[in-house]
Amino acid sequence: MDVIDYSVPVEELVSAVKKAVRKARISTADAGRDLRVGSVQLILSAVVTTKLGGGLDFRVPVIGWKVKVGGSHSRQKTHTIDVTLVAEDLQDRYELRDSAVEETLVEAITTIRAAVAAGTDGDDPLVLETATVELVFGVTDEGTISVGVEGELTDEITNTLRIELVRAG
Repeated sequence: MDVIDYSVPVEELVSAVKKAVRKARISTADAGRDLRVGSVQLILSAVVTTKLGGGLDFRVPVIGWKVKVGGSHSRQKTHTIDVTLVAEDLQDRYELRDSAVEETLVEAITTIRAAVAAGTDGDDPLVLETATVELVFGVTDEGTISVGVEGELTDEITNTLRIELVRAG
């Protein structure tokens, strides 16, 4: 799944997470898994800004003065949806399992595995309590119109995908 320039379909995002879990071999179907998904959190935010204004701009030809008078009014609306999915077999949890998001998650899980392996070596071993992967991406659209009166519309969408990994055993 690629983050496209106009939207991020939630169904495709969740599907990419599930594919990454299978590809990283941390699915419930993987008998020897060392990590598992503790939770997946999606935070979807949309900000819409409207701006209306007008102005007068003129130049006095002989002396070269420029005069500009104007004003504007803007309004901003923010909408946020926060969804947390957790592993089904953990108390109060539900597990999830193409391609930029999927590859990034698989790389992050590989890095977490390396950190856990390094932590368990030596005289003072450290074990994994939790690991979190967070992806943030946004889309902004802007438009303007000007015919004596100026108007602007800005539509900004920011999405956060946060995955918490825990020990499988």
